[in-house]
Amino acid sequence: MPDWFYRTVSRPLLYRLPARAARSFALGFMGRLARLPFGGQLIDLLGHMRPDPRLAVTVLGTKFPAAVGLGPGLDVEAVALPALARFGVGFLDVGPIGLAEPPHPLRVERHDASETIAFPNSHPPLGLATARPKLAEAARIGVPVIVRLAARTADELAELVEAVSPQASLIAVPARLLSSAACGRPLLPIVADLQDLQFLERAVGAVVGGAIPRRDGGSEIGATAREPALKLVSTLRERFGPAFAIIARGGVHEAADALALRDTGADLVEVDSGLVFTGPGLVKAVNEAFLARTVTDEPEPAVRPPQRSWFWTLLMGLGMAVGSVLALGIAATRVVLPYDEQFVGMTCGQLRDVNPRLLPFMAHDRVTLAGTMIALGVMYVGLSLGAIRRGHHWAQVAVIDSAGVGFLTFFFFLGYGYLDVLHAFVTGVLFQFLLLAVYADLGPNRPPRHQPTRTDRRWRLGLWGQLILILHAIGVLGAGVVIGGFGMTVVFVPEDLAFMRTTANDLAVANPKLLPLIAHDRATFGGMLICFGIVQLLTCLWGIRARQAWLWWTLFAAGMVGYTPALAVHFAVDYTDLGHLVPAFAGVIAYLVGLGLLGPYMLRPDVGHFVSV
Repeated sequence: MPDWFYRTVSRPLLYRLPARAARSFALGFMGRLARLPFGGQLIDLLGHMRPDPRLAVTVLGTKFPAAVGLGPGLDVEAVALPALARFGVGFLDVGPIGLAEPPHPLRVERHDASETIAFPNSHPPLGLATARPKLAEAARIGVPVIVRLAARTADELAELVEAVSPQASLIAVPARLLSSAACGRPLLPIVADLQDLQFLERAVGAVVGGAIPRRDGGSEIGATAREPALKLVSTLRERFGPAFAIIARGGVHEAADALALRDTGADLVEVDSGLVFTGPGLVKAVNEAFLARTVTDEPEPAVRPPQRSWFWTLLMGLGMAVGSVLALGIAATRVVLPYDEQFVGMTCGQLRDVNPRLLPFMAHDRVTLAGTMIALGVMYVGLSLGAIRRGHHWAQVAVIDSAGVGFLTFFFFLGYGYLDVLHAFVTGVLFQFLLLAVYADLGPNRPPRHQPTRTDRRWRLGLWGQLILILHAIGVLGAGVVIGGFGMTVVFVPEDLAFMRTTANDLAVANPKLLPLIAHDRATFGGMLICFGIVQLLTCLWGIRARQAWLWWTLFAAGMVGYTPALAVHFAVDYTDLGHLVPAFAGVIAYLVGLGLLGPYMLRPDVGHFVSV
């Protein structure tokens, strides 16, 4: 559930359920999804959340892919660890684990006003028998696992440590038991308050518990734990010095909260309740804020543009845009080219004699196709200059995947039997650019210098805009599949034949090569719609950020140059069937509404609070 779906659709529905029911449903769904074939890849596709390699840190001899991890307060029963591990976390904190199974399900309460999650029960929520297979599963995921233990005696602690050691990178225990532990490996004390500092004299590090006691029993996590956690981290760092390892959680609901813990002295930071109150994208936002702190704008070594991927994706986009502008001019005037006439064995005038509306109909197809290809070229050029040139992997994947599918749709000609020689030549040239883009160096990732560290109303409105654009992209993809399928099979929809006042059989009788010629345009148009749907979908899934005006204008320009010729040509040739035009008008309206909602978030220079670098 990425933020654009969680905040707009699923959270309002989940909040109508009791806290435990909502928790069980959401975590259970994610866990089942991650365990399905290709389920993990679907989660990766939706979020593109893997941390940048430069975020890796080493603490107590363990290398963590990122300094932000999953705290134990969200998935206390460890049902969704395979999914949550793909949220960009550098580690998983699991537990607390005790020897015995809990006598009844863990009670959970959500308090929206205070942004806290309460646990009225104080017993260990996860028994060792239940935890063992889940720890083994978590260890196979590939991120370090910190295991928290809950024991009453030294003997219980020793038994638990022995049981979880094979899967645990680090083990955390209650601070009061640290001095009595004799297990042969270093343990980290869990510090609940300042009173626990008396047990830390021989410790190499500590875990800040991140939960505070409730007056009526049990504990709670969330915003109320933020200040106590900061105070504990500050005290630990001041008392035990820079070599002391500190892992902290406590009310991290914004990237700014994670930065505050790091600035105060935490080596690793955990999030849990923030994923409920802010959204699943919180970990990614924290990673981006940390990266903005890590990466400076030092000039990179001089590299010739042809050695970089962006140069070749740029040429591919320019080639598509320029060639499509020429095709648009031809489609709006002459309509057919000499090799089209050669294929059907008829001149332009003879085609007009077959049916006076045949050439206007073909112009409608070809102008719409040319507009879509120009839009695709605009997207490739914009992503090349604005993102791939800065080493952004998501943009490179978006362009390469879109173009790769586009070149595969060239083989749609097998369905209609007309191999356009010029089309084949241009495809061959552009395909070389694609191959060079794949094998050229992406270059270092240079994140935006200023990253927002707090969410606001413009971000929440932007999520609605992002959702609308994603749905629009899915609609374009679906339209491309349908139109491409028609092009390879029946060619026409009923509205097409009504416009020409003829039948497919009459056209075939007049010239059996007319249908392949028209089908060529339709199938190619379907393929280009698929390409545009893919690049827009991946861009809107992965690339939406605050203050990225270049991307907003790229999306706007691509949409306008795609829709304007498509709508204009229908009125120019008097193909104004309402049923035929409604999808196009609905698409352009949705597109503009989505961009309008995103505008304040992506265009305003003062959105949010920003990380200083």
